[in-house]
Amino acid sequence: MPEVDDATARKGILKQLARNNGSQHIRDLHEFSTLRFGRGHQAFSALMEGLVGDALVLYDGQVFHLTDEGRKAVGSMLV
Repeated sequence: MPEVDDATARKGILKQLARNNGSQHIRDLHEFSTLRFGRGHQAFSALMEGLVGDALVLYDGQVFHLTDEGRKAVGSMLV
């Protein structure tokens, strides 16, 4: 699998959340990230920590949720 840069992986994760009504269980999102972007456990964790830190997603201990800012960011990506 070719390596995918972080910016592309971030966009892909945000789009995946949007396709799932703004929320997805960590297990399912981790599987998607691993298969689509080659992001294993540590890389996935770093990517998601960045999205949480940028206030694009929230994590409740089991599920990731798009924030209003995350939805705005995705809106421009889906065009």
